Amino acid sequence: MKYDIAHTVRLAAAAPVWEHHCELRVAPGPTPYQTVRKVALTVEPEAEVRAYRDGFGNAVFAFDLMAPHESARVTMRAAVDTALANPFDFAAVPPAGERAWIAEQLHAQPRLWDYLLHCSPATPALASLELGVPGRDPSKPLLVALQAVIEWSAARFTLADATAPSPTLAEALRAETVDAGDLAHLLISVARAWGAPARFVRGYCDPSYSEDAEQVLHAWAEILVPGAGWRGLDSCTGLVTNDTYVTVACGRDALDCPPVRSACKGNEAAFKQTSQVEVRGDQ
Repeated sequence: MKYDIAHTVRLAAAAPVWEHHCELRVAPGPTPYQTVRKVALTVEPEAEVRAYRDGFGNAVFAFDLMAPHESARVTMRAAVDTALANPFDFAAVPPAGERAWIAEQLHAQPRLWDYLLHCSPATPALASLELGVPGRDPSKPLLVALQAVIEWSAARFTLADATAPSPTLAEALRAETVDAGDLAHLLISVARAWGAPARFVRGYCDPSYSEDAEQVLHAWAEILVPGAGWRGLDSCTGLVTNDTYVTVACGRDALDCPPVRSACKGNEAAFKQTSQVEVRGDQ
């Protein structure tokens, strides 16, 4: 699939601010199944844009606005080709051998422990949530067992558009009205409790998924699936992610890959942030 993406971020304050430092993770980067043909950022007021990769390999664009200003506008445009047409096209590992396969990957790539042992308010230990999540059926592959958790969560929680984030996943789940990020964090906690490395992913979806709603920067979970490597699971759609998903950034949880992070002098609390996303796809 070929995608053209435009993402505009607007920051506005009620009074002038200055020495404004901003970084964005809204641009897709290369992955084994994704090629970025072009990416460009424009900033208003005009500023020099610096590009680098963070500790998780995410593409970061940063800029500084030193003079007093009350608003800023950043537009990211990218062209991306995706290639994972069939996410089930891999040599499956029998359920009895999955733990050994994961152990081999952890030994070969010690950094993967970050995605297995990490606990935070966003991805707490599963036992602390006291939810009654379906247990792991050892006779079923990990991917199938996690899809059963997605079905359970769809029946248990009400999905809503992203609002102000809850301080913790536990509080969000107690409210029983969750967004894509909450569901991704829940699936990550389940996968880690079952011994599988898991990570949080932000990205864009095919526009056909947003026909009746405004397009947004979406969130899902990726699990290290035996025999396949990283595979995404979208709890909102129930899909294993394929070439209709464009990866932007990943981390142990959402705090590792915020779309926008800024700091300035002045009344920073008055800043309001809005985004507009447009994704156009072509086979």
